[in-house]
Amino acid sequence: MTAWERYKERNGSTPLDLLNPKTERASKELAAERIAICKACPDVVPVVNQCKHCGCFMDLKTTLKISKCPIGKW
Repeated sequence: MTAWERYKERNGSTPLDLLNPKTERASKELAAERIAICKACPDVVPVVNQCKHCGCFMDLKTTLKISKCPIGKW
């Protein structure tokens, strides 16, 4: 398994999925629920909402239906 495949398995998505128009988006309710969990997490840099585990910007990652939290919070 490549490093990229391991990243996708752990996180459910990759940053490139944001650019793919075929990638299914999460509902507004689901994205809001996810971002609320992230904002309460001590492992997110609050100024930019960036996860310390995966490096993703959570305002974007939470909008992808296939995404998942690398530490299993959602």
